[in-house]
Amino acid sequence: MINEDKFCVVPFVQLNTRGKGDARVCCSISGIDFGIPKELTLDEINSETYGPTTPVYNLGEDKIEDLWNSRFMQDFRMKMLNGETIPNCEFCHRMEASGLTSKRIGKNSRFLEKTRPLLEAYKERNGYVNVMPQWWEIRLSTKCNLSCIMCAPGLSSMMYKEYSKWEREGTIHPIMQGSLELAKQSGEEYLSKSDFFRKQIMDNLEHCVFMEFRGGEVFADQDSIKFIDAIGDTEYAKNIQLDISTNATLITPAVVKVLNKFAGGTLRFSIDAYNDEDEYIRYHTDWPSVLESMNNSQNLHRGWRFLTQTTVQLLNCLSMDKLIEFFNNYIQETETNRFYIGFTTVRGKDWLRHEMIPLAERKAHIQRLEQLKTDLWICTVHKNQEHYRKAIDMLISTLSMPEYTDKKLFDTAKAYFDKLTELRSIDYFDKFPQLRRLNEKS
Repeated sequence: MINEDKFCVVPFVQLNTRGKGDARVCCSISGIDFGIPKELTLDEINSETYGPTTPVYNLGEDKIEDLWNSRFMQDFRMKMLNGETIPNCEFCHRMEASGLTSKRIGKNSRFLEKTRPLLEAYKERNGYVNVMPQWWEIRLSTKCNLSCIMCAPGLSSMMYKEYSKWEREGTIHPIMQGSLELAKQSGEEYLSKSDFFRKQIMDNLEHCVFMEFRGGEVFADQDSIKFIDAIGDTEYAKNIQLDISTNATLITPAVVKVLNKFAGGTLRFSIDAYNDEDEYIRYHTDWPSVLESMNNSQNLHRGWRFLTQTTVQLLNCLSMDKLIEFFNNYIQETETNRFYIGFTTVRGKDWLRHEMIPLAERKAHIQRLEQLKTDLWICTVHKNQEHYRKAIDMLISTLSMPEYTDKKLFDTAKAYFDKLTELRSIDYFDKFPQLRRLNEKS
């Protein structure tokens, strides 16, 4: 018997790659920032044994099968099978505790029942899994056309370029400098250019049923598009569902043509606010390009669906009603039944989280969200009205979390937005009045 409150099927069915070829169990795991080590198990990782120079698997040069049943992966699977608490998986449990769904829940719903009959054999073989990954979560490069405040220069070439400019000018803030130094350690991340990796994937498509592609921004990297297109030309594409996260600014008719080669899947729109508020959060976004990309996506075949992944945070947590109303109008105007809404939260930057805003202010906004469930067309008429009401309920649960009181977090947030206002010459405190609270608490 497995402990279903802790168990996650991910290490039994999925691998995650980063832009430079190093791997993770999944994108939500913490504590293995440099990749899966060749000689260590999770328990053996500490500040003395694990760092930038630790030998790790790299799928730009190491075989998938060597990583898939490595000492680390087998040990990790046994921890899951034995019901151990794995602190590195904290983010999923934190999401679930706040009322949101998580990668653990999502993957379990897709794979657990068909994997359950195999778990006893996996346990007898000490965590050895004889079927190659059925789900790939691939970050092909860090090339991106945006610089989003909740991101990092190690995941966005645009943010790397921006931070590097400020470093040369001597104007960069220490918080920014720290994340820039981490990005420098990783170096250029363009796995999409690796012939070795591409051949490995092409040779291991037989059991593959899902492929996630992440960035950077997938559609900002032409090599990534060409790679997906090549997979689409294989006999396996008709059986593969894609799951692609995009900032919804670069979806062209040519991209739609590539995606239509597959069985279908989910296009995840990372849209965090309505109109110019989104342009402040996802800097360099042009709102009309978001609308154009969403409209182009309507030409995907009926096997595709669309899901928003809005990151609830300090800047947008009091204006979610405007974004939801926009989605309501869009869904009604396009008469679509395949557009869903979803929410996530900031990770790794507590000073950007929505808990920084006083609970009383969030409760006032929650009242507005409660009213939307009664007023909006998607919540009262649409065939998927139950989904929309449930999504808003999840958002309300998240916004109801206790507020933060750590003065250091307020000092950090104020310093960051003071500097960002100065460097970008746009006033974050004017656009998002709740930031003025930082002046009182810092």
